[in-house]
Amino acid sequence: MFRLSVAAFFLVGFAVTTLSAQDFQKGDKKIDDPFLPKVKESTGGKAGPKSPKEDIVPGECEVHFLNGSKIRLIIQTEKLEIATIYGNLTVPIEDVLAIEFGLHFPDGHIAKIDAAIKGLASSDFRVRENAAKTLVDLGPYSYSSVLKSMRAKDAEVAGRAKEIAQKLQAKYPKKDLRTSVDDKIVTPTQTIVGRIMTPSVKTKAEYFGIVEHKLANMRTLRSILAASYELDVAIDASKYALAGQWMETTFQCDGRTPIVITAKGQIDVLPQQGGQPAGPNGVIGGGRFGPGGMMAIKGQRINGPINPQVHGGWLIGKVGEDGEPFLIGDRYEGKPEAEGNLFLHIGPSPWNSPSVGSYDVKINRKND
Repeated sequence: MFRLSVAAFFLVGFAVTTLSAQDFQKGDKKIDDPFLPKVKESTGGKAGPKSPKEDIVPGECEVHFLNGSKIRLIIQTEKLEIATIYGNLTVPIEDVLAIEFGLHFPDGHIAKIDAAIKGLASSDFRVRENAAKTLVDLGPYSYSSVLKSMRAKDAEVAGRAKEIAQKLQAKYPKKDLRTSVDDKIVTPTQTIVGRIMTPSVKTKAEYFGIVEHKLANMRTLRSILAASYELDVAIDASKYALAGQWMETTFQCDGRTPIVITAKGQIDVLPQQGGQPAGPNGVIGGGRFGPGGMMAIKGQRINGPINPQVHGGWLIGKVGEDGEPFLIGDRYEGKPEAEGNLFLHIGPSPWNSPSVGSYDVKINRKND
């Protein structure tokens, strides 16, 4: 299966050792990382069953770095060690389709960030200015700490932090301003959320030979063979045609590759009063216009809350937990700009009624 290349880079430089750390036991070796999930010593265990695609052989992976570059590499490491709130998991590289990296730090960055955050409260103007400049220069690595400082009790510190956050938001894409320390590892059967413990990953590249890459420099990793990866899911209207209820799939979008989503099936959005059928394109025979002449069109973004009068019965998607919802309908073909797992939702009933039934959804990447 995807012998690819996923571990391609795991931390040769976990800079978190400058903070108060929690000890994790891995065999006879302790790993100190303040961002590791707070659980007791691992009992081991493996993540999920092996992928059913036994005929896929090891291949390359494509890694996107924080500086915007990307490289194709062949992963040499055989497995990843991942700390989760339920214990440690060992995941074979061949079962990894993609990784969305959480917040990791280069050597020395945590100490610099801590000192700069303290400097924002200094009575010395020059110290405050230098602190603000340092936080901006550190870019995405300082963003999470800056956001926390915006909630400081000292109004002046909070105000300075807000100005720094605005500068970072203007300078960097939203996808680079990570606030979560969790890594998301996508396999054919599930998405694992936790902290990658593997100290380093050896990779082989045509022009660079054997190289170890630091996690702190990486944004996403995706198997080249994952381009052929398809996912079939059924979305249950009784669970996901409710306001705010989204189904997370294991399909990861990388923000660059076009995808195709098709859906079929029929649900009932008014089962208690004689029935009202709906398909992936919404309520059947109900028209697409809502209050104020609003119209639902496949592929369009939903600006604002999902409106049952307009979007009732529609198959809706978003990329990442905080992504912008967009209409899928019975077929969507496009290139989502965000990175992360694909989430699915069904527009709630226009009559505020429980819905029944399900849609069968097929998701795959489009090969140019």
